[in-house]
Amino acid sequence: MCETGKEIKLCTCFPATMDKVVHHKNSRKSKNKRRNDFTWTLERCLGPSKYTMDGMGYLPDKTLSEDLTTEKMLIDLNSKNCFDFDYEPAEGDNLTIYTPENNIRKHLSFIFQNEEWIDDYYLPFKYEMKKINYGKVIFEDKNDK
Repeated sequence: MCETGKEIKLCTCFPATMDKVVHHKNSRKSKNKRRNDFTWTLERCLGPSKYTMDGMGYLPDKTLSEDLTTEKMLIDLNSKNCFDFDYEPAEGDNLTIYTPENNIRKHLSFIFQNEEWIDDYYLPFKYEMKKINYGKVIFEDKNDK
């Protein structure tokens, strides 16, 4: 496996620049700057949904970037605490990491089962989910520590 020298941190804080209004003439500059702004959502599965709904879901990907792959995320999630808040995973919790690309629903998905994170996902509309937290994926150089 290629070692990139970057650690992944799942941060709940958003920098002030994310809320900044982008004026039309600066929109391209901002779009290029935010190309690597990946976001994440952590949800708890409450069980099968009481309501039925038809819809289409997108299957998770294996790679979102050179630094953000399913393989690397599983190593990090199962070897250390990647979250910046107090969190104890519960059976069935679902972590989803999304790409910032507009109109493309690329994402990684992980479920906590049998005391470890695995590469898996829930079928949309089939389970009732409760959002625990969300935020931004931060990449930190290992050499800076």
